[in-house]
Amino acid sequence: IAVDFAARLRPHGADAPRTPSGQNEREDRQGYAEKGKHDMSAEAGLKGIFALARGRGKINPWRPHGGSGKETPLWSYSGEGGGMPFVRQLIEARNSALSQLAAIAADMFDVPIALVSLLDGDRQVFVGRHGLEAEGTPIEQSFCRHAVAQASPLVVPDAGDDARFCFNGLVRGEPGIRFYAGVPLRVHVRPGQSVTGIGAFCLIDTAPREFSDRDLARLSSLACGVEAILQSTVSSIVLAEDAARINRLYAAQQRLQRQFRQAERMAAMGSWRLDVDQQTVTWSEGVYDIHDLPPGDGKSVDDALSYYPPADRRRLTALVEQAIATGAAYDVALAFISARGGAKRVRAIGEPELEDGRVVGLIGVFHDVTERHEMFVELDRRANTDEVTLVASRHRFVTHVDECVAQAQQQGERLALMLIDLDNFKQVNDTFGHATGDDILRKVAAQLRSPWLNDCLAARLGGDDFALVITDPAMIEPLPRVADHLLRALRFPLG
Repeated sequence: IAVDFAARLRPHGADAPRTPSGQNEREDRQGYAEKGKHDMSAEAGLKGIFALARGRGKINPWRPHGGSGKETPLWSYSGEGGGMPFVRQLIEARNSALSQLAAIAADMFDVPIALVSLLDGDRQVFVGRHGLEAEGTPIEQSFCRHAVAQASPLVVPDAGDDARFCFNGLVRGEPGIRFYAGVPLRVHVRPGQSVTGIGAFCLIDTAPREFSDRDLARLSSLACGVEAILQSTVSSIVLAEDAARINRLYAAQQRLQRQFRQAERMAAMGSWRLDVDQQTVTWSEGVYDIHDLPPGDGKSVDDALSYYPPADRRRLTALVEQAIATGAAYDVALAFISARGGAKRVRAIGEPELEDGRVVGLIGVFHDVTERHEMFVELDRRANTDEVTLVASRHRFVTHVDECVAQAQQQGERLALMLIDLDNFKQVNDTFGHATGDDILRKVAAQLRSPWLNDCLAARLGGDDFALVITDPAMIEPLPRVADHLLRALRFPLG
């Protein structure tokens, strides 16, 4: 690499011969040192080139010539790729208006080449050009990266006499750049964000020339038009991406809503929110389904409570008021009458929604538990009811007696327990069959459930044994007469 760059060194004169001997390199360095026109010597420039070679493709824009020594982090290049978002989209957009502005600039300033250059990773791309066929160059040959790195336009009256560019292949070879004037192009991705340098609008001449402040002002004005076009394109790209992102988010939201709706249908449940200030309730579709109503915009609290029987309505109202006042959550099962008159069992769960320490609403879940409730009722009935006689089972009898004894002891009350045994019942089964025996058991149970025994618990303990638990004081006092009356009722003929 050192031999290659040394072979390309030559004196300032454009027509000086090239030689690999290194003599011209030493003359160049001596000439720069004597003239003192530049703050970077040819030796330093050569070291910089070697440093680039050792950097393995990692390049940062050089600091402005004569600057403070701090690199401006407006644009950076990395061999692995980098730069501002949407630069690639800007390049692919190929707006013909940029080339028209380049042609106008070339004609206005009487230069052969005018370019709109964008920095894209390891290259610069000419998205607008006049007087040049090439579509871009490697980034290390770019003049425009220097313009982007400084806060003001870059003017190079004579590139062959500038230590930063005298070794550049575009200066030594085609197109033989000598004059360069470039205004950095900066755009922002979104309003309010800081601007980012992405390239430059530049003029190029093959002969040295001066560039006045008036010329620079005119070029800057044209650059504003270029920036406006680029900014418009960036904004369009951002809007398109935002629209695509919104569409993706909307599609994802719709998908989640469909999944949630399917889950509500499968679980027979829904969600709700009560607004404390407005006294309105918002329901999900699942809640409307439980109410047997079409989806709507919500209900008032009073309307929402009207679907409960009076006792459960008062109970739920108290829980809601308590949750609003104290922030206490609730979970309760209630009887419920739908809009079609269907009796249901629902589970209502609610918890407070706080804002600045104040309850502003209640949110919760509403679950149709009718089938589960009916299943539990049926299981309870089977566990506590004798299948043949439909009076209380032995399990229900034991539980009831324990409760009555505990209550009698606490309140000083009396209770009576009457045990009933059917004589010769086995002979009936053996003689007439079990079907007839079951009929007798059912007739006995019917007598034990007579209206005059409504306040008593009748139970079958097993086989032909029955029990009657009496808690009514009016029946306990004349208990012998009650027993005689019951014995007469239980004597009936077979057949």
